[in-house]
Amino acid sequence: MARARMTALALLTAVSLAATPALPCAFHNVLPERTAADWLVEGSALVLARPDPENPFAFAPVEVLRGEVPSDLDAFVDSVSRRRLAAAPENSVLFARDGARWVQVAYVDADFRPVMRRILKEGPEWTSGFDARRFALFAGLQDHRDRELRNLALREIDKAPYAELRRIKLRLGVAALMENFYTPVNAPYQPIRALLLGLEGSEAARRVIHSTLEGAAHGGQSPTLGAFATALVEIDGAEGVALLEEKFLADPAQPLAKLELVVEALAIQHGVGSAALQGRISAALQGFVQTRPEGAALVARQFISRRDWSQAATLEAMMQAQRFTSSETLLPVAIYVGQAKQAM
Repeated sequence: MARARMTALALLTAVSLAATPALPCAFHNVLPERTAADWLVEGSALVLARPDPENPFAFAPVEVLRGEVPSDLDAFVDSVSRRRLAAAPENSVLFARDGARWVQVAYVDADFRPVMRRILKEGPEWTSGFDARRFALFAGLQDHRDRELRNLALREIDKAPYAELRRIKLRLGVAALMENFYTPVNAPYQPIRALLLGLEGSEAARRVIHSTLEGAAHGGQSPTLGAFATALVEIDGAEGVALLEEKFLADPAQPLAKLELVVEALAIQHGVGSAALQGRISAALQGFVQTRPEGAALVARQFISRRDWSQAATLEAMMQAQRFTSSETLLPVAIYVGQAKQAM
């Protein structure tokens, strides 16, 4: 234990030179690949293409949106695209250059075309990171008749910080949010749909959220646990925190990897909640780490990524009391406490 304490003190000295780590979100903003909107804003070269009249198995450019006419648009026209484009001579496929290759980005039809033109016009004015104008554009498409545009809207909405997501004018009801929810094709959109359920706020949404979390408490690892936990606190406030405490944090049989999703949900809600809700969340986390000290690493990781230093006093007291017996717990806690001291 003396060695562990010395290690902690050394870490606290060294951490003054360390930058706050950029930690990945476990369930929110879970789609790192670029969207069609990303390509339209960031792509160095963009072209619309159709099957070459002289070779229906190869694409040929019909309009250059950015850059020069490509001489190396080496892309195969599969049978589905060939039939689809043959039946709609006014439609095309959007390609973007990615280094030395061209990437097929989107099918451009009467629904996608005006959205594409608007992004090309407005995109250069969007700021990096979250941009309210970009968010508003895609929030308006969340219930579009075209499935691909609806999915694009969900992916774009999912990029917003939770504080901004809460301001959305929701146009989807519970039935739409849960439609084909558990099908494989919709798996990437499950977390954002769950978050929107919490914002929908109806009794029907509450029933879905409670039922899902009840199943998650008795099941294995769930990719939607964090999002549904966030939605629970959104819809039930302090009572939701108490339920998460009872079903997850106070259950010694729950694995830490699973609990990190719950801790992340509480960290998210701590950042946007009222003073009373923040106090309730902090009390739940304090009880959790006191009974399960190794869980302090979870709290440190999730709160440091949000630059929220509200848990520093609790974790520092545990360090001083030599409650941590492993470097896996001690290291993130020491970094968090050290960063908190710098920030305060």
